[in-house]
Amino acid sequence: MSFAISDWVQGRTKDGEMIQGFIASLNEQRNIATVHVVQSDHDAAVGTTVAVLSSWLKPQPTLEVLDYEGPLLDFIELALATRDAEWFAELTERLRANAQKQEQNGEEGAPVLHGRNRLGQIF
Repeated sequence: MSFAISDWVQGRTKDGEMIQGFIASLNEQRNIATVHVVQSDHDAAVGTTVAVLSSWLKPQPTLEVLDYEGPLLDFIELALATRDAEWFAELTERLRANAQKQEQNGEEGAPVLHGRNRLGQIF
């Protein structure tokens, strides 16, 4: 698989540590990616960069945060704070569309994407 710098990936190191992070650099001739580790089952690896064979990596699954109410409300507040009327209108329309979609599909609840309140405190 072909990767690019800044792609989010997950995989294992040569020592078998599971890692998640983003690609900081690539050496395509040697098929090696340097990954800045954000999460790992080896706590000491977090915050470091490790060289990993590209074949040992796979793309990190992504979550479309704008499909959920919580992040949309956060972005709406940001649009209000920056007085960006166009972005505010776009986000509120997306919020309405998501609410209608949930009603039609009968979806009960969305996943919790963050654990903080409006003041940024963990609850």
